[in-house]
Amino acid sequence: MKRILAILALAAGCSSPSPTPADETAFEMALATQLAFDASRVKTGESVLYSVRLRGAPQPEYYQWAAVGEEGSAIWIENRRPGAPNPFPMVVKAKFDRSGKLLEQWIGEPGGVPAKVYPNPRRTEPAEPRRDSTVAGVTAQEEPDALTIDGKTYACTKVTTTLTYPDGRRSTMVNWLSPEVPFPVLVDGKSRGGLVRRQIGRLSVDLLNARRDAKPELTIPK
Repeated sequence: MKRILAILALAAGCSSPSPTPADETAFEMALATQLAFDASRVKTGESVLYSVRLRGAPQPEYYQWAAVGEEGSAIWIENRRPGAPNPFPMVVKAKFDRSGKLLEQWIGEPGGVPAKVYPNPRRTEPAEPRRDSTVAGVTAQEEPDALTIDGKTYACTKVTTTLTYPDGRRSTMVNWLSPEVPFPVLVDGKSRGGLVRRQIGRLSVDLLNARRDAKPELTIPK
């Protein structure tokens, strides 16, 4: 998670060699809703909230990342996301060391009792993506840009990443990153700031707010 391309290694996709539009949308949603942040620079209390909109859909979905505590040299991050098909949102709570290595992961409803999903005694590593991004050819291009959202202008680095798979398929994602936004992303070893906007396929991700007063929604059982 030290580089923006780590998003691709975490995303789950489709396995069919001839994907349907629904398969492609699911894969793009997985990419769109991953946030590969620099864990060494995230500060407790910081949070970012995003709207994720599928072109043609009546309503967006909302995703939030919040740094809610420290434990020794590790940091706890809560990722609040839609709970579909469940009617309530879910929170994925994870502990990372400052290099970005996942140490623990729990999941549950806000205010509820979470279940531990990693480490799992029956699995020693997190699940591998169904479409393996590590076999794709990757090219990335950076350029300075400015982006205005709700009347606020951000000085950004625009990063366009293209993956070309052995079967000829491509995925292209555009990210606008600003040092004014928490959860900064590293590109080629340099911090380019937090995510302001992302576009991939029919999906767009936009920053709604960034705060520094985050509180935990899940309590880890003792």
